[in-house]
Amino acid sequence: MITDFNKGLSAQPTRWKKWLVFLPYALILLAIWLPRGLALDRFVTVDEPKWLARSANFYLALANGDAAGTFTREHPGVTITWAGTAGFLWRYSDYIREAPGRLTESWEIEPILREHGQEPVEMLEAGRIFVVLMITATLLIGFHEAMQLIGLWPALAGFLLIAFDPFLVGLSRLLHLDGLVSALMLLSVLAFLTYFYRGRRWLDLILSALAAGLAWLTKSPSLFLVPFVGLICLFEFGRRLYIARRWRWQDTWQSGWPWLVWLGVGCAIFVLFWPSMWVNPIGTLQRVFNEANTYASEGHASDVFFDGRVITGDPGRPTYPEKYLKHIYYPLSYVGRRFYPLVYLWRATPVVLVGLGLAAIGFFLRRKVPDERTVRWTAVLLVLMALLFAIFMTLGSKKFDRYLLPVFAPLDLVAGIGWVLVTRWISDRISPRVQRYSVPLVISGIALLQSTAILQTYPYYLTYYNPLMGGSAKAPQTMMIGWGEGLDQAARYLNDKAEGDNLRVLAWYPDGSFSYFFDGETVGSAAEWVETKAELDHSDYAVLYANQWQRYLPFPQYVDYFDRYKPEETIYIDGLEYIRIYNLADLETP
Repeated sequence: MITDFNKGLSAQPTRWKKWLVFLPYALILLAIWLPRGLALDRFVTVDEPKWLARSANFYLALANGDAAGTFTREHPGVTITWAGTAGFLWRYSDYIREAPGRLTESWEIEPILREHGQEPVEMLEAGRIFVVLMITATLLIGFHEAMQLIGLWPALAGFLLIAFDPFLVGLSRLLHLDGLVSALMLLSVLAFLTYFYRGRRWLDLILSALAAGLAWLTKSPSLFLVPFVGLICLFEFGRRLYIARRWRWQDTWQSGWPWLVWLGVGCAIFVLFWPSMWVNPIGTLQRVFNEANTYASEGHASDVFFDGRVITGDPGRPTYPEKYLKHIYYPLSYVGRRFYPLVYLWRATPVVLVGLGLAAIGFFLRRKVPDERTVRWTAVLLVLMALLFAIFMTLGSKKFDRYLLPVFAPLDLVAGIGWVLVTRWISDRISPRVQRYSVPLVISGIALLQSTAILQTYPYYLTYYNPLMGGSAKAPQTMMIGWGEGLDQAARYLNDKAEGDNLRVLAWYPDGSFSYFFDGETVGSAAEWVETKAELDHSDYAVLYANQWQRYLPFPQYVDYFDRYKPEETIYIDGLEYIRIYNLADLETP
């Protein structure tokens, strides 16, 4: 608990005690920021140019007093467009005077920026910086709440695992939704638990509601928090009922009113920070929920790759022979499909998986320690949150690995708790004095092991795959590979060519992921093979991407055409082939 650390301060000179209390915060702050805040201009993911354009529209709408114009997407992504707007104010405040008007397509932002002497990747970097600052602040406050709730050492262990989790880091340094919504959801739950189990302080309740409201403004699946926080209140009512051995009205009220306050404050934040809600609240909410329903029912517009197959629609739908057993098997096959369980195993680190196993063991080993009952109960609720959210996301037809991100931080925290509980149990069997040194040493060890994945994949953290599952060598057999990583290297390779700025290149993910870094002309494939073949005849190079040949996109003829030839250059990341570059004027048969 926190007192463990305070005991360690007793031997320190008085003048240092006050400052040493801030040491854990400084450590977590540095651990969170370092892998997220460096090299933010190195590459561009596929969706980020869209959010840069939406941020430009949001900024323009704010400047013109057009409240309705702040609706840029049904996700709704409002916090991300606020971050992007801050980036424009910092790097290119004149955009509102020089822009031709509201953008209708994401690719339109690039020529406008270049025309006025702005580099698109620098504008994207500016927005990313504000997202990283928001996530860093959210996780630092979350660490404080976790310390109050479960004590210093479990919180420190868990948040160091969160700080160096490669999948979390990779999605927490983008102008995109998932990293921020995951941090906000974690903070909301931790602050609410702290409110219930550490003194019922109003500050914790308001903080939880604030984080929830901002999470709803970020991405609509975070509405999962509404029933889950209600479930926590229900558990609290059950605890009171068990203690009193009879139903009492005051127990019902004491357990239920915090949820009502939490919901009211969260809704107020949702309205306050989204001007579109000021002028058209009903229409705004209808558009958000209609889009969420579309995602849940219709699935992917383009083919996806999963578990060795190219799939149209829902990658988690029942397949033969399951469809013939749907009356018996359908509920389990649909809710418990293997998509998200496999995603978690592929994206988690061995340190976390071992820690989760230790948490299950530690739950029973130290069940008689009164001070750790809240720690164990917190771990149970965090696991329940992760499990229910995974089921909730499985119900939707549209599935990506990043959609599961909100379960990673809670499970990382549980894994940290597991490492500490078992270390304490072993230390107590040797000597109570050993615990004073063993717990910090174990925490240092797991943080070091977790950070190896970060060092191995820098700065393309999303290329990490769990070595226990086969790592990068086996990932292409199950997972869809690549979200723009490495296309910056392809662009720089071609820029170094003689007259590289005069080259015409047919690239996959041309708008942003490649074009933001390429000095020449970038074109994308056409809708049909005949038109695309004509584009090839008028281009100098073609750049193919990993998930393109995984899914045979844009059409099989395109991939089959290049399979006959040897690429001029192949780019590997972490031992995995990501990019093939073909010189169209001099194709060589392999």
